[in-house]
Order: sequence, then structure tokens, then C-alpha cells
Amino acid sequence: MSLPNDKDFEVAVDRAIDEIFGAVEAKTTKEQTEIVEDDSLKTSLELEPLEIASQENEEQNETKIIDFPQIDEIIEPNLTLESEKTLGQEGGLTQEDLEKLAAALLGLEWEVTPETSFEFLTALEEAKEKAAPELHPIFDLLHEVGSWLKDRPEEARPEWLHFLHQGIVALNLIVVHGKESAPYFEHLKKALAKLKKASKTSSPEEQFRETLVKQLLQDYQRFLMFAWLFSRSPKTKPWQDICQKALRELEETFALLPQEEQPDLKAIKEKVLNKLNQRKKAVGKKIMEVKKGAEPARSLPFREAYQCLLNDVVYLVPENQVAYLGPFKAGWAGKIDNEFPLKLLLGFWVYFSFVKLKNKLTGPLAEKKEQELRRLSLPIIKRSENPRIVLILWHEDRGGVILAEEANFFEIPEEAYFVSKGQGGVIFIKNREFPVIKL
Repeated sequence: MSLPNDKDFEVAVDRAIDEIFGAVEAKTTKEQTEIVEDDSLKTSLELEPLEIASQENEEQNETKIIDFPQIDEIIEPNLTLESEKTLGQEGGLTQEDLEKLAAALLGLEWEVTPETSFEFLTALEEAKEKAAPELHPIFDLLHEVGSWLKDRPEEARPEWLHFLHQGIVALNLIVVHGKESAPYFEHLKKALAKLKKASKTSSPEEQFRETLVKQLLQDYQRFLMFAWLFSRSPKTKPWQDICQKALRELEETFALLPQEEQPDLKAIKEKVLNKLNQRKKAVGKKIMEVKKGAEPARSLPFREAYQCLLNDVVYLVPENQVAYLGPFKAGWAGKIDNEFPLKLLLGFWVYFSFVKLKNKLTGPLAEKKEQELRRLSLPIIKRSENPRIVLILWHEDRGGVILAEEANFFEIPEEAYFVSKGQGGVIFIKNREFPVIKL
């Protein structure tokens, strides 16, 4: 018996299967059988768009060197960016290219030298070659600032680096998110004009003199406080005389300044002495209250703390509640009100997902998810008039922020005792009291 050919055999088998099990569904096409890429596994760095300032906003912010609007937090992950896919297929400028440019800027920010400037300009030229022609004007503005830093590294200021930061962010919004390039170019162009104007009107000599006058004013206030302190005991009279002599020399120095630049030393002196006298009365009153009936606790609630100076008052903060301690940057003043957004700690690098906020924190707060930390804003518990240090407190899923002038680690001695009083209590050390700030 001869076997059927392959084609007839396949047809016969198919008919037999149909008779037994019913008709088989149509075969899936090649496109349907391909593996579909799961977009939910992607984490894309998507930024909120910059809002271009109106004429009214420009008039209100003429005093600022750069008035870039605040860019909000990173959007939720798992979003598909069609513009990014299209650009990647066409071989144009991509987000990966912009992250390489940002990495070159990080080296420039670490140290402005001709070498780091050259590396940044090289990365800028490589990105420009891939970019669309309508983006070239923005690249030209960035190249102008990069060339200026390369030729004058000793004159580099944070404003120039901030301009480069915002330029890369604008490119990210245009390239990855399909925003129009013209408004961002005009915004950067105006910002660069303000930078050039500011660099001409404020010479290094003038900046040095302003810094020196500010430092002398701080010294004047310190000597006022020391003179008041040494006047309280006859044994420290020689020290008081030294402070009085230093105050007279500072007053003579200020008198050499032009009339319009001389500070009001009389008002400063009255303000400092009023604070010191109020402080003296408050301490005396609390000591009397303790002597009359307050029972000091036999055990301290904590042994390690940070001494924080806020408006001439020294507070103690438990060390185990401090999740972050670092310098307060001048640019943060306009971005906080009654709350402190944690994403400020990242600075410009908040726009890039490979820089983690949790790496800057310690304790239970560092265990939270990165996206949750970037959205978190904590209330400001205490705030100095001239903050220099930021302390972030976290305890039992509650947090707060202290903006202090100084903060130093401190081990509480054995002879100290704690009085549970008010919100945080008071710790007494050798007849000196330290209010406690804790959650």
C-alpha cells in the first residue's frame, strides 16, 4: 500500500481532528504571537513641564538673577512615553544622551576647571549632533555659558551652573515629552541676559566688601553678648574691657563706610540686649519654679543629643530621632513656608532617577520607598532667623524639621536631670537649662 503525499496526509489529519473535536480556531498571526513588551516594568524619568513666566511674574521677580519656575516632583513610574520610543527608533537625541550630558555637568559642578569645562563642551557637541535643528539655539546658549566657564574658571558662580542645569531640564522636557522648544529658548535667553547683567554690576571687589561687612556685623553682635555676659561677675571684668575695646574698634571701622552703607548699630545693640535681658528673666523664673515644687526625673530620656542654636537659645534634640543633618542652602528659603519638601535635599539631581534620596537619610525614614520620600513634606518645628543647618526628625512614623544656626553632637553628663514640663521638657546641667525638642 502506498503512503499519501505530505499535503494529502496533512489535510486528512485535519479533517479527522475537526470531526472529533470540532473546528480548530484560526491560527494566530505572526504579529499576535510576538512577545509584547510589558510597559509596567519600565520606570521612566518624566518631569512636569516648566511654566513660562508671564509679564506680570517677570515684573514681580526683577530682583532675582534667574527666575526659573519650580519643577514639581517626578511623575509616577510605569508610564509609556511615545515620544521617547519614536526618537529612539529614528536615532535622534534620547533621554540616555541627556543623562550623559547631565553626568558631564556633575563633574563640572564638582570642580570648575578648564578640563571639566572641556569635557562638558565635548558632551554638549555630541548631543547637539543628534538633536533636531530647532534645538540648536538652546545648545548654543549652553555652549556660550560652558565656554565662559572654561575661559574664566576662577569667576564661576552657582548661578551659571544653575543655568546649565535648567537648560538640560528644558531639553529633557522638549525631547522626551514633546514640548514646544520656542518658549523654553526665550526663557533661557532672558535668564542668560540677567546673568550677564549681574556679572557686570557686581564686581569681585564689591562682593568681597559685602561679605566682609556682613562678617563684621556678626562679630559685633557676638562681642555685645560676651560683654553682657562678662559684666555679670567682677571676676570677669578684664574680659569685659577687652570686649568693649573690640566693640569700639568695630564701630570706628563701620564709620569709615559711606553714609548710605553704614548699619544702624544702635538698633542692633538694643535688639541684642533686649533678647539677653528677656532670656535672663525667663531662666530665673523657671529655676524658681523648679525649686518650689517641680520634681526632677531620676533618669534622662536620652543620653546622646545635638545642641542646636536657634535665635540665641540652645536646644537639645535626641540623637536617635535625627534622620538627616546637613547645611541649609540659601536657595531653599523661597521654596519653603511652613513645610520642608524632602526632595530639596537632592537639588538638581531630583530630575534623575539614578540619584536616590533615601541614601541621604538614616534610620526608619530611609527604609521608605523612594517615590514616597520624594513626595514627603514635613512641618517645620523650629526655625532660626538665619538658618544654616537642617535637622530632619523622624520617630514612630512622624516627622518634623528644625532650621538652626548651629548643631553639634553632645553627650549629656551623668549629673544632669530632666524635668517633664511643657511640650518637650527641660534638661538641667549645672544650673543651666536646655529646652528639649523631640517628636
